[in-house]
Formats: sequence, structure tokens, C-alpha cells
Amino acid sequence: MYCHIGREMIAKKNVKPKKETTKEPKETKPKETKPTKSVPITVELDILKILINERPLIPLLRVLKTNKELHTRELLITMGSWGYGQSLMKRATNLGLIDRKIKKEKSRGRGKPRIYNALTNKGREVVKLADRIGYEK
Repeated sequence: MYCHIGREMIAKKNVKPKKETTKEPKETKPKETKPTKSVPITVELDILKILINERPLIPLLRVLKTNKELHTRELLITMGSWGYGQSLMKRATNLGLIDRKIKKEKSRGRGKPRIYNALTNKGREVVKLADRIGYEK
């Protein structure tokens, strides 16, 4: 066996030549998959449009689904978003997914009354469809 170093050729000692082997390609069998049943889902078109076009609203709606009713500050803290969270709340309110109610509490003293946010029936349907389809959580 010889090896090149620069322009010179040097013989290597105690080196066996490699045997040439031909590898036969392995036959791969396609994986057998069980046929799944397709289940038809009937949905109103406007709910489906909201689900597709307003995807960022889903985490906000899920927070309201678990907590029934939250005032705005608690909702934004739970979401972990202030500026963007407020814009999401505004979009959801304009679409009719969230209902905002002003409630005055007797023991609050001075200051602004709290605004409580709750899901509407349309908002519940959007969240229900998102869970059923498997939108990321």
C-alpha cells in the first residue's frame, strides 16, 4: 500500500488492502396503518372563520373558559401580556366573543369600577371547536 506525501510516494508497512464488499439494499416494508374513521363536524361558517383568522385569540378565550369571569387586570396578569393582551381583548370584544361588564364593588372606596370579562356563547363555541380540532394549547 502506498500513500502520497507531497510529491513522494511512501510505502506503508503491515497494511492490508481493504476487501471490496457489495452491499445489497435492504428491502423496506411500508408501515401498515390502521384506517381511521373520519368524523364529520358540523360548524357554523362564521365560527370557523374566526378560528382560522383570529388564531391568537384562542389562549385568551381559554383563560376565560377556565376562570368564568375575571376583571381586566387579573386577566392580563394570567395571560402574561399587557399591551398585546389589551389589543386581543379589544378584537375579541369587537367580534362578540367576550362580554365586558362594569361592576361597582361596595368596599372599594374611591377609584374606577372594575370591568369584568366573560365569554359569550359564541366565544364558548370557538373554544370548544378549537379543543375538538386540536389547536395547540
